[in-house]
Amino acid sequence: MNIKRRLTLKFVLQLAITGMVVLAISALTLTWILLRFLDISLTRDFASVGLEQLIESSKVDENGFQFSPSLLEQVKKNKGWLQSLNEDGQVESAYNTPKDVPKQYGPGELVAYWTGDQPFPYHLALWIQEKHGKEFTLVYGAPNVLDPLLKKVSEGSFLAVKGEPLLPDDLEKEIKTAQAFVQLIDSSGKEIFSYNRPKVIPNQYSVQELALRSMYSDRYGYHVLSSFDKETRRTWIVGEPNIKGTDPGKTVRVPEEVKVVIIGSFAMLVALLIAFVLLSLWQAHRFGAPMLHMLVWLDSIGNAIYTEPKDRKGLRRSRTPVGKWRRRYRVFADVMVSIEKLSATLKRDQAMREETENLREEWIAGVTHDLKTPLSSITGYAHLLAEPSYDWSKEEIRKFTTTMLDKSAHMDMLISDLAMTYRLKSGIKPPETMEVELNAWLQQALEQAAANPEYGKQRIVFQPAQSEVRAQLYTPWLERVVNNLTANALLHNPPDTILTVSLIPNDKDSGFTIQFADDGNGMDEETMNRLFERYYRGTDTVTTSNGSGLGMAISKGLIECMGGRITVESHPGERTVIKLIWS
Repeated sequence: MNIKRRLTLKFVLQLAITGMVVLAISALTLTWILLRFLDISLTRDFASVGLEQLIESSKVDENGFQFSPSLLEQVKKNKGWLQSLNEDGQVESAYNTPKDVPKQYGPGELVAYWTGDQPFPYHLALWIQEKHGKEFTLVYGAPNVLDPLLKKVSEGSFLAVKGEPLLPDDLEKEIKTAQAFVQLIDSSGKEIFSYNRPKVIPNQYSVQELALRSMYSDRYGYHVLSSFDKETRRTWIVGEPNIKGTDPGKTVRVPEEVKVVIIGSFAMLVALLIAFVLLSLWQAHRFGAPMLHMLVWLDSIGNAIYTEPKDRKGLRRSRTPVGKWRRRYRVFADVMVSIEKLSATLKRDQAMREETENLREEWIAGVTHDLKTPLSSITGYAHLLAEPSYDWSKEEIRKFTTTMLDKSAHMDMLISDLAMTYRLKSGIKPPETMEVELNAWLQQALEQAAANPEYGKQRIVFQPAQSEVRAQLYTPWLERVVNNLTANALLHNPPDTILTVSLIPNDKDSGFTIQFADDGNGMDEETMNRLFERYYRGTDTVTTSNGSGLGMAISKGLIECMGGRITVESHPGERTVIKLIWS
């Protein structure tokens, strides 16, 4: 899998994980909000919501039916009580039931209490449902404060003093104990008198005001009941706070549902923020750190530091101690390998440049020596000839001038070789070629080369092809190559070395190979690999005065310009084989 697919897969996986985290947080928040809504509903109207929950969450064991402890706790919190009845009206089980509640009901009795036909100090709610083959009858009771209070004040007759009614002591105590208030308004809604009325309760009502306060107690913080007298057209109003022990008028009334939504939304935003921060840190650890590491490495390469940056322990950041990729670097393995290859190549090239520079300086020093030596001879002989105090004979003058010509020719060869290397580097083309028969031409060229007294006698053996071999070549260049290879084989090997030159035609096409094989000392691998470099010399430039150190590089360039190629095979202590191949 390439890096593009790996990165795509990684980022898709990251997005999927992010989406799953967002969905999980949203689901948890929504679940919490719904549970809180259920708790609010249980608190407000346990008779409608809680009884069904009790039945659905009940379990049957050897002790009978068991209810949810949390729902029973809510019953107690609401100051309510529960009774479970059998088909005969007998109480089978009870929870938080006051002593004044009957333990058995007749059919008409229970209905009378439930509908309010008979006085009962509690609001009753009934829930009848079959479960596990048994019919449940649950009776839920909650304190009924306002109904009896409203009945007492509406049926009584009270005098008013300074806007307050004169109530019996027991009635005043009942009102204050319940934290309730009593109010009497006329037909226009204006207050006639009131008792224990909080400041948030108005003293003037419109039709809509009284209706809204009677219907939506949560909005105003007070549960309100009213009784209208047709004869006097007056209305008695009684009320109590929804939450005892607090003054709803001193706080801003925000619906519980709104509070839950605000808290849930804020918690979800905080959770998402934390999740995104953690995911960002993870993303930075998984992707940012490797990318920063690669950028630091590339910057180091730009400063000629090619090794991978190390950590505090001196280990490579991308690898384990055993050399394997660390997990967060695996996705960038291809890039890291490319950087390693680039670093190795640049490091090798830098070493080669430094070595080439050293070799060039050595070569320049050698060429300078090679030029200075004949130039010193020419200068010396010129001074001798120019000296007026000496009268040289013709033979001496001829000897001097011959030496000067030889030294000048050697200097010209050195300069020509140097110029030829730069011409080959610039990509010169051979002049007009000519067709030659290589058997005869090589025979003549090798005889001329063998005439050099420095080579010795009978050290060159020519093996011609069995048939004519014709080629379109520029012979001056080929002659120079033959002379260079011959000199290289005979001058840098022991005196008894034999050079065998063979002309080998190709069987399949018109190509051919000219092979130069000697039985000398051979070359090591480094010398063989760098034999054709411009500034590389296998021997010191001062070893012989007949070479420029550029012969092999020039030979390779000339052969390639004529459409051929040159190869070398050699081992230390064995023969060297150089092939000029045209195919």
